[in-house]
This record gives sequence, structure tokens and C-alpha cells, in this order.
Amino acid sequence: MAALANAVRKVFRRKNKVPLACSEILLDDLDHVHTSACFLDVQPLVVAELFQSQGCKFSVKNVPKIHEAVQHDTNIAFVTFDVTYFDRTEWQDTFASKQWDSRQRAYVTKWGRNSVFTPQIVFDGVTDGTGEYANDVRALVDQARHIRSEKGWNILLDANDTELRIDTDRSESVAHEILLIYYEPKTQTVRIGKGVNRWKKLKHINVVKTVSKVGVWEGGDLTLPLPLPALTEAREQGLSALAVVQEPSGGPIVAAHAL
Repeated sequence: MAALANAVRKVFRRKNKVPLACSEILLDDLDHVHTSACFLDVQPLVVAELFQSQGCKFSVKNVPKIHEAVQHDTNIAFVTFDVTYFDRTEWQDTFASKQWDSRQRAYVTKWGRNSVFTPQIVFDGVTDGTGEYANDVRALVDQARHIRSEKGWNILLDANDTELRIDTDRSESVAHEILLIYYEPKTQTVRIGKGVNRWKKLKHINVVKTVSKVGVWEGGDLTLPLPLPALTEAREQGLSALAVVQEPSGGPIVAAHAL
């Protein structure tokens, strides 16, 4: 296994441990065809999207519980989207964007629901909850991982300094978007000055600044260049990036990689 790991690193210069890897990725085997048998069974990276609002009293109450529930799982990529639903004249969320309203509503519409709520924690675009109880949050993570493991095919998203690469044993698929999620990799605490949460504090972890579509995956292996000017500019601004492969309009996230 150690020899395999070294070979994979030499092939693609990976900077981080991979969540899922094909045991037959070799430079001298260009005709190799992936099957489910050749992928190692390693726990994948789960994407956790927290939708919250500084004007929602339940966000102030439950967001700390969500943070506590996920902080010990190193295979979770956690990002925060602030929404505008609770913005009022007396207080407007300092991080909110209607773009994030649309992202949250896409999930709700996909699941056939009629209303949104905050806080809402979404894992891999397939499970969600309010964060009321820590055990419920951990169960949602496990459920998301189970759903991915049961899909019957494997996919790995990886990157070096200039390219994104997808390795998979699925030759054809419905179109998935390849997205870069840019976020501030830090914890920020806002003291709310007015409104229902006056003088209360709300913690924000990894606040998302932009989401950019960089490609489309429709099955099979794929290599595409990273948008280096945009990525460089983001890093100069102190932002980090998370790459995800996701069905459009609130569909499942099937692969993720932290750049």
C-alpha cells in the first residue's frame, strides 16, 4: 500500500491525502479502464453547507451546536452562506447575499419543499437538518456518506498546481457542474447591534465569498486547467478554494477537493 501511495503522488503531485483513489493509476498503463474493484475504499470528503442569518434567533441558538458537532471530523469541508430572508431596516446581515438565497432555495425545490429555514446544514446536497441536536448532525454526515457509497460508482476529484482532474469508473453520466467555492478560511464573530438578536453574537466559519463554475463533467476521466488568474487573485485576498462536482439546481455533490 505504501508503494501504491508513492506511485500516485509521483503521477499527479497531490498535495493532500486523497479521499478515494484508483489502485491502478500508473503512467505506464495508459489503457487502464477503471472498474469499481480498482478503487480503494477510503472515506470521502463531505461538503457541509451552513445557511444562517444574523437576524434569525434560531441561528444564534443552533449554529454553535452545529460547529461543535462537526469540528472533530477532519473529512468535512465546512462553508457558511448567510442569507437575506431576515434582513430588516434595523439590521441587515453583514455577509448575506441573494445569491446564497437562490442556492438554498435550489435545494429546497429539488426536495419538493415549499419553505426554507435557518439555520440549515446541508451535507453533500443530499441530507439536511436544523442543528438542534448534535447527534442528529453526526447522523446526517453518516447518512450522506452512505448515500455516496451506495450510488454504485466511484469518482475522485484531485488537483495539482495548474489542473483539476477527475478519475472515475463511470463512463457516462448526467451533466455535473464543476464549481470553485471561494471562502475566507477563518472564524469571524459578529456582534449584532439591532433587531431580534440585539447585542448577541453569531460566529461565522469559512464565509463564502463567490462560487464560480469552471467546467462540466458528463462521465469518464477529465482534466481541465485551473483558472489561475482568478485563483491567484483570490489567494492574494486571503481566500481559500474548494472544488466540487455537483448536479445542477440543488443536486448531489459527488466529489470534492480542497485546493
